[in-house]
Amino acid sequence: MKQKFTESFANRSIKGAFPLTVYVLAVIFSAQLFAQVKVEQPNQLHPTSFAIIIDKITYEKANEAVYAYRDAVEEDGLSVYVVSNEWNTPEEVRTEVLKLYNGNLPLEGVVFVGDIPIPMIRGAQHLTSAFKMNEDKYPWFRSSVPSDRFYDDFDLRFDYLSKDTVNNLCFYYSLREDSPQKVSRDIYSGRIIAPVKDDSKYEFVKNFLYKAAENKKEANAIDNMMVYTGYGYHSESLTSWTDEHISLREQFPQLFKPGGKLNFLNFRMSRKMKEIVMTELEKPELDIAVFHAHGNPDVQYLDDYPPAEQISQNAESIKMFLRSKLRSAKRRKRDLQEVKNYYITHFGVSEKWFEGAFEDSLRVADSLFVYNLELHSKDLELFAPQAELVMFDQCFNGSFHRENYIAGRYLFGTGNTIAAIANSVNCLQDKWANKFLGLLNYGLRIGQLHKNSAYIENHVLGDPTYRFANKSSLDINRLAVLEKDNVSLWKEYLTKDEEPLRGFAVYKLFGLLNEDFEDDLIDIYKSDPSFNVRLHAFSSLAELNSPVFQELLKETINDPYEFIRRKSVKIMGKIGKDEYIPILLKQSIHDPSPRVSFNAKTALSVLNPSKASEAAEKIIDGMADFIPKELLRQNLIRKFNRNDQWLNEELLQKAFDDTLKISKRINSIRTFRNYNFVEAIPELLVLAQDEKQPEKLRLAAIEALGWFNYCDISDKVIAVCENLSSRDSVPESIKEEAVKTKNRLLAGCNVSLTP
Repeated sequence: MKQKFTESFANRSIKGAFPLTVYVLAVIFSAQLFAQVKVEQPNQLHPTSFAIIIDKITYEKANEAVYAYRDAVEEDGLSVYVVSNEWNTPEEVRTEVLKLYNGNLPLEGVVFVGDIPIPMIRGAQHLTSAFKMNEDKYPWFRSSVPSDRFYDDFDLRFDYLSKDTVNNLCFYYSLREDSPQKVSRDIYSGRIIAPVKDDSKYEFVKNFLYKAAENKKEANAIDNMMVYTGYGYHSESLTSWTDEHISLREQFPQLFKPGGKLNFLNFRMSRKMKEIVMTELEKPELDIAVFHAHGNPDVQYLDDYPPAEQISQNAESIKMFLRSKLRSAKRRKRDLQEVKNYYITHFGVSEKWFEGAFEDSLRVADSLFVYNLELHSKDLELFAPQAELVMFDQCFNGSFHRENYIAGRYLFGTGNTIAAIANSVNCLQDKWANKFLGLLNYGLRIGQLHKNSAYIENHVLGDPTYRFANKSSLDINRLAVLEKDNVSLWKEYLTKDEEPLRGFAVYKLFGLLNEDFEDDLIDIYKSDPSFNVRLHAFSSLAELNSPVFQELLKETINDPYEFIRRKSVKIMGKIGKDEYIPILLKQSIHDPSPRVSFNAKTALSVLNPSKASEAAEKIIDGMADFIPKELLRQNLIRKFNRNDQWLNEELLQKAFDDTLKISKRINSIRTFRNYNFVEAIPELLVLAQDEKQPEKLRLAAIEALGWFNYCDISDKVIAVCENLSSRDSVPESIKEEAVKTKNRLLAGCNVSLTP
């Protein structure tokens, strides 16, 4: 791996032939730049090492704090390098990280302190959990993913594009077609970057480093945790919410005994959830806070409009809604009377209900009402969160490339937060957010836990070496680094009583044995009583996507754990087999979880509509007489017909309609990234190979085909991609996209549960 990375990096650095003098000057200039790098060796010798990568100015202004942090980390069992420089490009940083990794002392992680270049990744949306912004339509700063996978996954390959002319730390890169199309991290990483851009940032960093160093003197065991679920999360499924409670009980059994506490909060519990959350966060005994909610860079969306208890409250909510729509229309310079007429006609409201939309008193009152439903960065000035670890399972809260990002306000405030796990862009709700969390009981470092996350938008912010007190005699950090390839040891851990250790062993053994572990995975799935361990087995089997797994889905769709059922129906839709249709229909009707039902209906939407109608007729005929069969039949058949029309009369028709703007045709094709209609594959292949079609359209078709990563027909797509990439007459951009799609399909999903 190391040799391959070094070679690929060298090949990317110089493309084409240069005049000898230019080449020599470039080498001399490069040597001068790299000569400025200052590497301070560790003071203590330990089995593994860690590196502090810091910019020169921050280092000079906060060097005493840097040394305090270094000494604390070394006392905690890691040899620490301090590497400082006037960093000009991400490549310089990556080169130094690789040098340390290739050294004699195993490097397990790094932290980037201060103004370290930020790679902004393009052409890699399949490595995110949800981000699918149109890169051609939107500015690069918005449509790129800030990601330190550039630094901690050495096999990933990128082409340099440009430096941002406004945001000086940001550098744009495109994921190469010959790069691996899955994330497999070699080390863990973290960011200590202040939420401000002025010179006060140095003081912020200095104070945080002292705080992190001081905190390491304490042995803090996990005995108090808060989990908050906001509105709109998992389709408000109470089944999903209660099952997470069981999952966490398996991971943190001590929280359910005297002396422990898990405060499991839901936005429905009170009309004052913001106050409750702020109060809980400020409790000194709180160790971990987990947020499942929506978010923005500087906002956590905690609550929704409260349900009305009286007629007057209903009326006032509608009036507030109408006033907000009128204000929004004015900002967008729309005709206000036209907007009023729309709501008056469609909802029968009176024109009087729009009154006061632009009066200062009502505007302020409405704004304050909404503000108090949300937790803002500015609110962090009012209280001090005490949880050492905060996990933001929310969009954008970890946008460390933006000023005032809220995760930074937690970290650099006056509270006790040492580490945050957060997302730099939007993220998927429907993912395994609590994976491996129970390993924190065994003193696993936050970075080691996070190293197993493959999403390019997800980061550790703050101190990645932080760990809670170890409740056992097990040195899990040593095992994770020095015994990572020890098959016999991990097989031994399959027999442990503790669920987090069994789950970790399943994960490790699958990484080592792959398809040779399939039979064991099936046995583990069918026999293990733990929700989490079965989910580990299920996730690994999904990655193999073998015929055995595709058959097993018929069982997993009835698993007691809602999350496994939810993922089973989703993957069935991605595979696209007709035999799944009656199974999905039953699940869409009978599953108690709205999220499972929703995913089953979504899966059905991309399958054969005529066969779905036939199956629906049979299922409905066999239902009890008290069920409104005719209404159910009409709704289902209508939905299947609508899906058929959407595919054939809208999406495909627009894709082939050369009278439309190219942007509209491409938008139709991009829909297949989310909705994998198996019937669309032959049509997309036609577009991909048609030399008369615009190049951008062909590129969109090839890229869309890369999202059909569970479908059995992917072999045909791979064959076409190989043909396109080998023909001299094919434009270079199409060759590259064909190679990328082929490699994506061969590799499978970046994360098996979020295809």
